[in-house]
Amino acid sequence: MMVWLADALRAEGLDVDEIDGWRANGDGDFDDIWGIMCHNTAGDDIATDAIALGTGERPGPLSNVLIRRDGTVAVVAAGVAHHAGPGYHPDLPRDDVDTRTIGIHAEMRRRQKYPREQYLSYVRCCAAILRHINRSASHVLGHQEWDTGKVDPCLSMDQLRADIVAHLDSRAHSDSRVL
Repeated sequence: MMVWLADALRAEGLDVDEIDGWRANGDGDFDDIWGIMCHNTAGDDIATDAIALGTGERPGPLSNVLIRRDGTVAVVAAGVAHHAGPGYHPDLPRDDVDTRTIGIHAEMRRRQKYPREQYLSYVRCCAAILRHINRSASHVLGHQEWDTGKVDPCLSMDQLRADIVAHLDSRAHSDSRVL
């Protein structure tokens, strides 16, 4: 279980909201974590509870993290979340990556632009997780890269990965100056 998640996000300077029971929430523990899958909620009216507990159509949790429009990061599950569904990526098992990827959802309506605070939180959230699991930005996928029938997270994944790399590099340089 990823009981380290909230602390890793805070260490990246994020405003973290720990949802009650998040440490015990999830459908079992992860296998070797390969990386992150990015999503959006396709609407602003998706409650944090729905992400944490699921809906009538899908069991929860639906993600491990929810990034709100104001940039606040809600940690909803330390265990496996039901977020990816069927799909394919050459580095991952076909149709079964929930146990290998951390799911991040961002509140937004489809095709709506992310507010600056929220986008920056997306970058920092991914960077924090990658730093903890010792992976590069190449281990961040958009849901649409896994399942071509999906459109989320409705942003350029190449740009997101580039911004994550820049953030990781800037933190590495600032950390080395402190030493």
